[in-house]
Amino acid sequence: MRFFYLNDSPLRVTADGKLGIFAKSMTGLAEYAKRWPGKVLVSSLEAPLLAEEDDPQMMWADHDLAADLEFIPQVDAPALSRLGADLVMHSVVGPLSQSLLGHHFKVIFTDDWSPAVRLEVGLVTARGAVDRARIRVGALRRTRRLDSLAARADGFQCNGHSAAEHYKAVNPSTHMYFDHRMRAGDMAAASRREHWHGDRPLRIAYSGRLTEIKGVKLIEPFIAELERRSISFEFTIIGSGNLEPALRRLESKNVRFAGFMDFEKDWKPFVRSEVDLMFLPHVQGDSASTYFEAMGSGVPVLGFHNRTLTPLLAAGGGGWAVARPDVVAAAAVTERLATGPMELEVQARRGLSFMEAVPFETTFDERVNHFRAIAGAS
Repeated sequence: MRFFYLNDSPLRVTADGKLGIFAKSMTGLAEYAKRWPGKVLVSSLEAPLLAEEDDPQMMWADHDLAADLEFIPQVDAPALSRLGADLVMHSVVGPLSQSLLGHHFKVIFTDDWSPAVRLEVGLVTARGAVDRARIRVGALRRTRRLDSLAARADGFQCNGHSAAEHYKAVNPSTHMYFDHRMRAGDMAAASRREHWHGDRPLRIAYSGRLTEIKGVKLIEPFIAELERRSISFEFTIIGSGNLEPALRRLESKNVRFAGFMDFEKDWKPFVRSEVDLMFLPHVQGDSASTYFEAMGSGVPVLGFHNRTLTPLLAAGGGGWAVARPDVVAAAAVTERLATGPMELEVQARRGLSFMEAVPFETTFDERVNHFRAIAGAS
């Protein structure tokens, strides 16, 4: 059985011809290879892009995780047929996704966002009523096209509650998963962490891309409100992005920048030991991995009601959601925690308990079981 993973974007290639992919994707691909009853091949419908071999976000085909993977620079539907593909997985939003339908191989499409979330993301940077109207019309057309493709696929996998709620009505073989990289051992380590008891400043962090859609512009007024309330805190900003220069102009002795962190080597131990509360002010409902990865580190999340955080908390996740984009309400929650640390510990344990039921290993067991069912693999 030959399973082809078609990346959502071009593979990367070094000057000497070595193929690679984002490290997070490589981690998942290695898990597919452990479970799939056959060969796992990695390619793209687009030609590879040149990249530097020392790019910290990339992993290459000679990495240990790629030992059971085969990389092919570029394919199309006829090539997949010639190569004996049994099952092909690709994002439904890919510009060439339609070309995969109607062949002898089975197709599983994926999506991280529901149409409602995709619209929210588009509206974040809208300029004026005309722009918003244009975005709404375009979103309606896009939804009709994607739903038509999703309905024709042999199966569908989607990330999080919002996408699953939509696509289950479109494709009867839809599987929901949570996209994170927290293993059972990570949760076991987090269960041994020391909880904050108010005897030092409350350690808050933001982690993610420093962009508009992540609500990064709200970090400054949130910090200002914490300082106005005379809360003793430290705030660490993890990540990089186009808003980093503006954030670095913050005039606060309570803020520090950690930059990009290697997830396994640096991020996991840092968050588990140096963060008490994760502030994720996302102004739309994208299915952000950081919600899950913070909770799996024993760190509850403070954010705004949206199409990912709200159902996650309702399902048993640990944290708090306030009306978006009310940073005053978020600061009020933080002040309450600063005077009542036990509430923070309760939510930390609640989030960790939720994540212990959906570790990385179980997520991939279930995803590959769904692949096998679609492909008819024994």
